[in-house]
Amino acid sequence: MRKEKTTAKTDRLGLAGAGSFKSMNFVQSISEEDEQCSQKKNRDFVHVLLFTKKHQTFVIVTDARGNKKTGASAGCLGERKGRSRLSRHAAAATAKHVGRSARKIGLKAVVMKVKGSTYFRKKKKVILSWKEGFQGEEVGVKSLIMYIHDVTQFAHNGCRPAKKTSCSNGSNHF
Repeated sequence: MRKEKTTAKTDRLGLAGAGSFKSMNFVQSISEEDEQCSQKKNRDFVHVLLFTKKHQTFVIVTDARGNKKTGASAGCLGERKGRSRLSRHAAAATAKHVGRSARKIGLKAVVMKVKGSTYFRKKKKVILSWKEGFQGEEVGVKSLIMYIHDVTQFAHNGCRPAKKTSCSNGSNHF
């Protein structure tokens, strides 16, 4: 009767062919399969971080864990120095440059994260130029951008503070 309960438990958990629980081969094989699946998932998605500020533009390509793969700023480009790196054109050139270098990595799917309090027109131009730099001269290629997420933080002055209590001493009254 004791043996029947054990087999019923293993059948219910989906471990019918597992054999003895003393051997860790079964557990090890499950963990190896799980690790391989997670590695495949991490390769599929890559984050492209676009930081557009008033005076500078950064474009960074990271993997799902946040490790930097490639990136550049407007100052990294040789022809853009001084005031010329502040323009929309410098931001677009930077994004195009990083898009070309990201193409060499072999990306499959991209999540764009845009951060910066500049005008939307500048953000839009940077996103489109990254896409153009990544696709190159290939026509009819399906876009690999899964979605675009704006992660700009806006200050809202926080919650209203609690009302200050007035201390009535009696000596202040006339």
